[in-house]
Amino acid sequence: MSLDKNILKRYNQGIATEEEKSTVEAWFDQYHGEEALGDQEVLAMLDSLDEKVYSVSTKKVISWNWIIAVAASLVLVVGISFYWLNSKSNNDIETQLAQYVAPKSSSPIIVLDDNKEYNIDSLHIGDTLNVGKYFITKLDDGEIKYIVNPTTTDIVYNTVRTKAGSTASLMLSDGSRVWLNVNSEIKYPINFSSDMREIQLKGEGYFEVAHQENEYGKIPFYVRGKTHTIAVLGTKFNVDFTKSNVTALIDGKVSIAKGNLNDQVSKLDFNVTLLPKQVYSEGTVSYSDNIFQYLDWKDGYFNLSNRTLDAVVQKISAWYGIEVVVDDSIKNSILYGRINRKKSLKEVLSLISDAIPLTYELDKNVLYLKKAKQP
Repeated sequence: MSLDKNILKRYNQGIATEEEKSTVEAWFDQYHGEEALGDQEVLAMLDSLDEKVYSVSTKKVISWNWIIAVAASLVLVVGISFYWLNSKSNNDIETQLAQYVAPKSSSPIIVLDDNKEYNIDSLHIGDTLNVGKYFITKLDDGEIKYIVNPTTTDIVYNTVRTKAGSTASLMLSDGSRVWLNVNSEIKYPINFSSDMREIQLKGEGYFEVAHQENEYGKIPFYVRGKTHTIAVLGTKFNVDFTKSNVTALIDGKVSIAKGNLNDQVSKLDFNVTLLPKQVYSEGTVSYSDNIFQYLDWKDGYFNLSNRTLDAVVQKISAWYGIEVVVDDSIKNSILYGRINRKKSLKEVLSLISDAIPLTYELDKNVLYLKKAKQP
Protein backbone atom coordinates (compact mmCIF):
# COMPACT_ATOMS: atom_id res chain seq x y z
CA MET A 1 0.00 0.00 0.00
CA SER A 2 1.50 3.35 -1.04
CA LEU A 3 0.54 6.80 0.15
CA ASP A 4 0.36 10.21 -1.51
CA LYS A 5 2.97 12.32 0.33
CA ASN A 6 0.71 15.38 0.03
CA ILE A 7 -1.78 13.59 2.27
CA LEU A 8 1.03 12.71 4.70
CA LYS A 9 2.13 16.36 4.70
CA ARG A 10 -1.40 17.55 5.51
CA TYR A 11 -1.64 14.91 8.26
CA ASN A 12 1.60 16.12 9.85
CA GLN A 13 0.35 19.73 9.69
CA GLY A 14 -2.94 18.76 11.36
CA ILE A 15 -5.13 19.87 8.44
CA ALA A 16 -6.09 16.49 6.98
CA THR A 17 -9.73 15.48 6.68
CA GLU A 18 -11.11 12.64 8.81
CA GLU A 19 -11.01 10.36 5.76
CA GLU A 20 -7.38 11.31 5.07
CA LYS A 21 -6.46 10.75 8.74
CA SER A 22 -7.96 7.25 8.59
CA THR A 23 -6.03 6.56 5.38
CA VAL A 24 -2.71 7.68 6.89
CA GLU A 25 -3.16 5.72 10.10
CA ALA A 26 -4.24 2.59 8.23
CA TRP A 27 -1.17 2.95 6.01
CA PHE A 28 1.05 3.47 9.03
CA ASP A 29 -0.24 0.26 10.68
CA GLN A 30 0.58 -1.71 7.52
CA TYR A 31 3.85 0.02 6.67
CA HIS A 32 6.85 -2.32 6.23
CA GLY A 33 9.39 -0.07 4.56
CA GLU A 34 8.18 -0.32 0.98
CA GLU A 35 9.15 3.28 0.18
CA ALA A 36 11.96 5.50 1.44
CA LEU A 37 11.21 8.36 3.80
CA GLY A 38 13.54 11.09 5.02
CA ASP A 39 14.46 11.53 8.69
CA GLN A 40 12.33 14.65 9.05
CA GLU A 41 9.27 12.92 7.55
CA VAL A 42 9.65 10.07 10.01
CA LEU A 43 10.01 12.47 12.95
CA ALA A 44 6.95 14.44 11.84
CA MET A 45 4.98 11.21 11.48
CA LEU A 46 5.92 10.02 14.95
CA ASP A 47 5.18 13.50 16.31
CA SER A 48 1.69 13.44 14.81
CA LEU A 49 1.01 10.03 16.33
CA ASP A 50 1.11 11.61 19.80
CA GLU A 51 4.91 11.63 20.10
CA LYS A 52 5.15 8.01 21.20
CA VAL A 53 8.29 7.13 23.15
CA TYR A 54 9.71 3.64 23.10
CA SER A 55 12.89 1.74 23.90
CA VAL A 56 14.87 -0.61 21.69
CA SER A 57 17.34 -3.40 22.25
CA THR A 58 20.96 -2.26 22.37
CA LYS A 59 22.00 -5.52 20.69
CA LYS A 60 20.51 -4.65 17.28
CA VAL A 61 21.37 -2.10 14.62
CA ILE A 62 18.28 0.03 14.12
CA SER A 63 17.12 1.35 10.73
CA TRP A 64 14.40 3.95 10.18
CA ASN A 65 12.23 1.44 8.32
CA TRP A 66 12.46 -0.94 11.27
CA ILE A 67 11.61 1.90 13.65
CA ILE A 68 8.46 2.73 11.68
CA ALA A 69 7.34 -0.90 11.71
CA VAL A 70 7.90 -1.17 15.47
CA ALA A 71 6.21 2.17 16.12
CA ALA A 72 3.16 0.99 14.15
CA SER A 73 2.85 -1.99 16.47
CA LEU A 74 3.38 0.15 19.56
CA VAL A 75 0.49 2.42 18.60
CA LEU A 76 -1.80 -0.57 19.30
CA VAL A 77 -0.50 -1.00 22.84
CA VAL A 78 0.10 2.59 23.90
CA GLY A 79 -2.35 2.18 26.82
CA ILE A 80 0.06 -0.08 28.74
CA SER A 81 1.21 1.63 31.95
CA PHE A 82 4.18 1.02 34.17
CA TYR A 83 3.97 -0.62 37.64
CA TRP A 84 4.59 0.95 41.05
CA LEU A 85 6.45 -0.78 43.85
CA ASN A 86 4.43 1.03 46.44
CA SER A 87 1.20 2.76 45.37
CA LYS A 88 0.83 5.21 48.22
CA SER A 89 4.50 6.18 48.27
CA ASN A 90 4.67 6.73 44.53
CA ASN A 91 1.43 8.70 44.50
CA ASP A 92 3.12 11.08 46.92
CA ILE A 93 6.16 11.26 44.64
CA GLU A 94 3.91 11.95 41.64
CA THR A 95 2.38 14.85 43.52
CA GLN A 96 5.85 16.23 44.19
CA LEU A 97 6.99 15.68 40.59
CA ALA A 98 3.95 17.57 39.33
CA GLN A 99 5.46 20.65 40.98
CA TYR A 100 8.37 20.52 38.52
CA VAL A 101 6.58 22.20 35.66
CA ALA A 102 8.27 23.31 32.47
CA PRO A 103 10.40 26.25 33.63
CA LYS A 104 9.01 29.65 32.90
CA SER A 105 11.40 31.59 30.74
CA SER A 106 13.72 33.05 33.36
CA SER A 107 15.49 36.03 31.91
CA PRO A 108 19.00 35.54 30.55
CA ILE A 109 21.51 38.10 31.80
CA ILE A 110 23.77 40.36 29.77
CA VAL A 111 26.91 41.58 31.55
CA LEU A 112 28.49 44.73 30.13
CA ASP A 113 32.16 45.63 30.09
CA ASP A 114 31.73 47.64 33.31
CA ASN A 115 30.17 44.55 35.01
CA LYS A 116 26.67 46.05 35.06
CA GLU A 117 24.01 43.40 34.55
CA TYR A 118 20.71 43.68 32.67
CA ASN A 119 17.85 41.23 32.32
CA ILE A 120 17.48 40.69 28.59
CA ASP A 121 13.71 40.15 28.98
CA SER A 122 13.41 43.70 30.36
CA LEU A 123 14.48 44.92 26.92
CA HIS A 124 11.32 44.89 24.80
CA ILE A 125 11.07 44.26 21.09
CA GLY A 126 12.31 47.33 19.24
CA ASP A 127 13.82 48.92 22.37
CA THR A 128 17.40 50.19 22.29
CA LEU A 129 19.70 50.27 25.31
CA ASN A 130 22.29 53.05 25.25
CA VAL A 131 25.33 51.96 27.24
CA GLY A 132 27.63 54.79 26.19
CA LYS A 133 30.05 53.37 23.63
CA TYR A 134 27.44 51.29 21.79
CA PHE A 135 23.75 50.40 21.63
CA ILE A 136 21.96 47.11 22.22
CA THR A 137 18.61 46.47 20.55
CA LYS A 138 16.14 43.58 20.48
CA LEU A 139 14.86 42.40 17.11
CA ASP A 140 11.36 41.14 16.30
CA ASP A 141 12.35 37.52 16.93
CA GLY A 142 13.80 38.38 20.36
CA GLU A 143 17.40 38.25 19.16
CA ILE A 144 19.92 40.70 20.63
CA LYS A 145 21.87 42.86 18.19
CA TYR A 146 24.64 45.43 18.70
CA ILE A 147 24.91 48.80 17.02
CA VAL A 148 28.52 49.92 17.13
CA ASN A 149 30.24 52.93 15.61
CA PRO A 150 32.29 51.43 12.73
CA THR A 151 35.21 53.72 13.58
CA THR A 152 35.52 52.22 17.07
CA THR A 153 38.72 50.22 17.47
CA ASP A 154 38.48 49.41 21.20
CA ILE A 155 37.91 45.70 21.95
CA VAL A 156 35.07 45.65 24.46
CA TYR A 157 33.71 42.35 25.84
CA ASN A 158 30.18 41.49 26.93
CA THR A 159 28.82 38.26 28.41
CA VAL A 160 25.42 36.60 28.10
CA ARG A 161 24.40 34.01 30.70
CA THR A 162 21.39 31.72 30.80
CA LYS A 163 19.89 29.90 33.76
CA ALA A 164 17.79 26.75 34.19
CA GLY A 165 14.73 27.21 31.99
CA SER A 166 16.13 30.05 29.90
CA THR A 167 17.74 30.25 26.48
CA ALA A 168 19.06 33.23 24.53
CA SER A 169 20.00 34.24 21.00
CA LEU A 170 22.17 37.06 19.75
CA MET A 171 23.76 38.40 16.61
CA LEU A 172 27.46 39.19 16.79
CA SER A 173 29.04 42.19 15.09
CA ASP A 174 30.15 40.12 12.06
CA GLY A 175 26.62 38.86 11.41
CA SER A 176 27.20 35.47 13.04
CA ARG A 177 24.29 34.18 15.09
CA VAL A 178 24.45 32.28 18.39
CA TRP A 179 21.80 30.42 20.39
CA LEU A 180 22.58 29.52 24.02
CA ASN A 181 21.08 26.53 25.82
CA VAL A 182 20.23 26.52 29.54
CA ASN A 183 22.99 27.09 32.12
CA SER A 184 25.38 28.40 29.47
CA GLU A 185 27.54 31.46 28.95
CA ILE A 186 29.21 33.21 26.03
CA LYS A 187 31.85 35.93 26.29
CA TYR A 188 32.41 37.91 23.09
CA PRO A 189 33.73 41.25 21.81
CA ILE A 190 31.02 43.65 20.69
CA ASN A 191 33.25 44.41 17.69
CA PHE A 192 35.77 41.89 16.32
CA SER A 193 39.28 42.80 15.24
CA SER A 194 40.02 42.91 11.53
CA ASP A 195 42.07 39.70 11.43
CA MET A 196 40.54 37.27 13.96
CA ARG A 197 37.20 36.44 15.58
CA GLU A 198 37.21 34.69 18.94
CA ILE A 199 34.58 33.98 21.60
CA GLN A 200 34.51 31.89 24.80
CA LEU A 201 31.75 29.38 25.55
CA LYS A 202 30.65 27.58 28.69
CA GLY A 203 27.83 25.08 28.36
CA GLU A 204 26.07 24.53 25.04
CA GLY A 205 25.46 26.70 22.01
CA TYR A 206 24.44 26.52 18.37
CA PHE A 207 26.37 28.70 15.90
CA GLU A 208 25.72 29.97 12.41
CA VAL A 209 29.03 31.64 11.59
CA ALA A 210 29.13 34.27 8.86
CA HIS A 211 31.80 34.02 6.17
CA GLN A 212 34.15 37.01 6.40
CA GLU A 213 37.30 38.09 4.56
CA ASN A 214 39.91 40.84 4.68
CA GLU A 215 42.65 41.76 2.20
CA TYR A 216 44.66 38.71 3.29
CA GLY A 217 41.89 36.14 2.88
CA LYS A 218 39.30 34.42 5.04
CA ILE A 219 39.00 35.51 8.68
CA PRO A 220 38.78 32.48 11.01
CA PHE A 221 36.29 32.22 13.86
CA TYR A 222 37.32 30.43 17.08
CA VAL A 223 35.05 29.00 19.77
CA ARG A 224 37.14 28.58 22.91
CA GLY A 225 36.15 26.11 25.63
CA LYS A 226 37.84 25.02 28.83
CA THR A 227 39.52 22.03 27.18
CA HIS A 228 38.81 22.38 23.43
CA THR A 229 38.92 25.03 20.70
CA ILE A 230 36.96 24.92 17.44
CA ALA A 231 38.24 26.70 14.33
CA VAL A 232 35.57 27.84 11.84
CA LEU A 233 35.50 29.69 8.53
CA GLY A 234 31.75 29.82 7.96
CA THR A 235 29.41 27.03 8.97
CA LYS A 236 26.58 25.73 11.18
CA PHE A 237 27.33 23.55 14.20
CA ASN A 238 26.32 22.72 17.75
CA VAL A 239 28.84 22.68 20.62
CA ASP A 240 28.25 21.09 24.01
CA PHE A 241 31.05 21.96 26.43
CA THR A 242 29.15 20.77 29.53
CA LYS A 243 30.46 17.28 30.32
CA SER A 244 31.03 15.32 27.14
CA ASN A 245 32.59 17.96 24.82
CA VAL A 246 30.40 17.11 21.83
CA THR A 247 30.53 19.01 18.52
CA ALA A 248 27.92 18.20 15.85
CA LEU A 249 28.47 19.70 12.39
CA ILE A 250 25.35 20.60 10.41
CA ASP A 251 26.96 22.34 7.44
CA GLY A 252 30.43 23.46 6.32
CA LYS A 253 33.67 22.34 7.99
CA VAL A 254 35.34 22.82 11.37
CA SER A 255 38.64 21.79 12.95
CA ILE A 256 39.08 20.90 16.61
CA ALA A 257 42.08 21.11 18.92
CA LYS A 258 42.61 20.23 22.57
CA GLY A 259 43.95 22.92 24.85
CA ASN A 260 42.90 25.29 27.61
CA LEU A 261 41.86 28.93 27.36
CA ASN A 262 45.35 30.16 28.18
CA ASP A 263 46.87 28.49 25.11
CA GLN A 264 47.50 30.72 22.12
CA VAL A 265 45.43 29.71 19.11
CA SER A 266 48.53 29.75 16.88
CA LYS A 267 50.12 27.04 19.04
CA LEU A 268 47.14 24.66 19.04
CA ASP A 269 47.11 21.51 16.94
CA PHE A 270 43.83 21.36 15.01
CA ASN A 271 44.25 17.71 14.12
CA VAL A 272 40.55 16.77 13.93
CA THR A 273 38.36 17.93 11.05
CA LEU A 274 34.60 17.44 10.82
CA LEU A 275 32.47 17.26 7.69
CA PRO A 276 28.67 17.64 7.57
CA LYS A 277 26.74 15.08 9.67
CA GLN A 278 29.83 14.15 11.65
CA VAL A 279 30.06 14.31 15.44
CA TYR A 280 33.13 14.71 17.64
CA SER A 281 32.90 13.34 21.17
CA GLU A 282 35.84 12.85 23.52
CA GLY A 283 38.41 12.29 20.80
CA THR A 284 36.23 10.15 18.53
CA VAL A 285 34.58 11.15 15.25
CA SER A 286 31.40 9.38 14.15
CA TYR A 287 28.69 9.85 11.53
CA SER A 288 25.08 10.70 12.43
CA ASP A 289 22.20 10.08 10.03
CA ASN A 290 20.05 12.33 12.22
CA ILE A 291 22.36 15.24 12.93
CA PHE A 292 19.46 17.56 13.80
CA GLN A 293 18.82 15.60 16.99
CA TYR A 294 21.61 17.69 18.52
CA LEU A 295 19.45 20.80 18.04
CA ASP A 296 16.48 19.46 20.02
CA TRP A 297 16.93 22.08 22.77
CA LYS A 298 16.89 24.90 20.20
CA ASP A 299 13.64 23.61 18.70
CA GLY A 300 11.94 23.14 22.07
CA TYR A 301 11.91 19.39 22.72
CA PHE A 302 13.89 16.49 24.15
CA ASN A 303 15.10 14.24 21.32
CA LEU A 304 15.43 10.71 22.69
CA SER A 305 16.35 9.08 19.37
CA ASN A 306 19.14 6.54 19.78
CA ARG A 307 20.12 8.01 23.15
CA THR A 308 20.63 6.20 26.43
CA LEU A 309 18.38 6.93 29.37
CA ASP A 310 21.43 8.27 31.20
CA ALA A 311 22.10 10.80 28.41
CA VAL A 312 18.46 11.84 28.28
CA VAL A 313 18.18 12.53 32.01
CA GLN A 314 21.20 14.84 31.83
CA LYS A 315 19.13 17.13 29.62
CA ILE A 316 16.08 16.71 31.83
CA SER A 317 18.15 17.56 34.90
CA ALA A 318 19.44 20.80 33.37
CA TRP A 319 16.01 21.87 32.16
CA TYR A 320 14.01 21.27 35.35
CA GLY A 321 16.78 22.13 37.79
CA ILE A 322 16.75 18.78 39.57
CA GLU A 323 19.52 16.23 40.03
CA VAL A 324 18.64 12.85 38.52
CA VAL A 325 20.47 9.61 39.34
CA VAL A 326 19.81 6.55 37.14
CA ASP A 327 20.33 3.00 38.36
CA ASP A 328 23.10 1.12 36.54
CA SER A 329 20.66 -1.60 35.44
CA ILE A 330 18.79 0.80 33.11
CA LYS A 331 21.16 3.69 32.44
CA ASN A 332 22.23 2.26 29.05
CA SER A 333 18.70 1.52 27.83
CA ILE A 334 18.17 3.06 24.39
CA LEU A 335 15.13 5.22 23.67
CA TYR A 336 13.44 6.57 20.53
CA GLY A 337 10.97 9.41 20.12
CA ARG A 338 10.80 12.99 21.30
CA ILE A 339 9.00 14.95 24.02
CA ASN A 340 7.97 18.60 24.10
CA ARG A 341 9.93 20.53 26.74
CA LYS A 342 6.76 22.39 27.78
CA LYS A 343 5.53 19.28 29.58
CA SER A 344 5.94 18.88 33.34
CA LEU A 345 8.59 16.56 34.74
CA LYS A 346 5.82 14.18 35.79
CA GLU A 347 4.52 14.01 32.21
CA VAL A 348 8.00 13.48 30.77
CA LEU A 349 8.77 10.64 33.17
CA SER A 350 5.37 9.07 32.52
CA LEU A 351 6.07 8.95 28.77
CA ILE A 352 9.51 7.44 29.32
CA SER A 353 8.05 4.93 31.78
CA ASP A 354 5.74 3.61 29.06
CA ALA A 355 8.91 2.40 27.34
CA ILE A 356 11.07 1.57 30.37
CA PRO A 357 8.99 0.74 33.48
CA LEU A 358 10.43 2.87 36.27
CA THR A 359 10.03 3.47 39.96
CA TYR A 360 10.97 6.82 41.50
CA GLU A 361 12.48 7.99 44.75
CA LEU A 362 12.75 11.70 45.52
CA ASP A 363 15.02 12.97 48.28
CA LYS A 364 15.96 16.63 48.76
CA ASN A 365 15.73 17.62 45.08
CA VAL A 366 17.50 14.44 43.96
CA LEU A 367 15.43 12.06 41.85
CA TYR A 368 16.45 8.39 41.76
CA LEU A 369 15.22 6.27 38.85
CA LYS A 370 15.19 2.49 39.15
CA LYS A 371 13.76 -0.35 37.13
CA ALA A 372 10.25 -1.28 38.28
CA LYS A 373 9.76 -4.87 39.35
CA GLN A 374 7.35 -6.78 37.16
CA PRO A 375 4.45 -8.51 38.95
